[in-house]
Amino acid sequence: MRFSRLTQVFFRCVSCAGLFVFGACQPESQQPDKPVADFSERFPITLGGKVINVQIALTELETTGGLMHRTTLAPDEGMLFVFAELNRRNFWMHNVPINLSLGYFTKDGRLDEIKMLFAKDQENVPSRSGAVRFVLELREGWFAENKIGRGAQLDIAAIRKAVRARGFDPEHYGL
Repeated sequence: MRFSRLTQVFFRCVSCAGLFVFGACQPESQQPDKPVADFSERFPITLGGKVINVQIALTELETTGGLMHRTTLAPDEGMLFVFAELNRRNFWMHNVPINLSLGYFTKDGRLDEIKMLFAKDQENVPSRSGAVRFVLELREGWFAENKIGRGAQLDIAAIRKAVRARGFDPEHYGL
């Protein structure tokens, strides 16, 4: 469904006002000044020579919602979380009814850790590193099935392109 420019601006203002109340609004410099790709759009990203189709989670609302309520994932489908700051990350499975495999990645897109996430588990699954930039969630067992292990490389140029296509500044995310 396409909305007029005025409607898009209205929804953006209402959304930002609502997020501001909770302290999650992006700074003005990060607000897209053109229509952005819908959050549900998938982008092809290569990891260790294998193409995956991922949603790109950039905003706090997107990263906190993640794959909640998703009951299935296609074989090479997932969600890539891109963070502006390097930090230790904790993921959990609140309202996620399927098991997932999770990868924690360094700032240069190198796979550092693989973790298993269990459906609806409320326990945090923390990264060892305090310098995580990307987190990738895929269906259970994906990394092992595709022989993708520690050290595998994400295609940073493709991530940069996807972030730009979403209407955000890749430099804000260290890209």
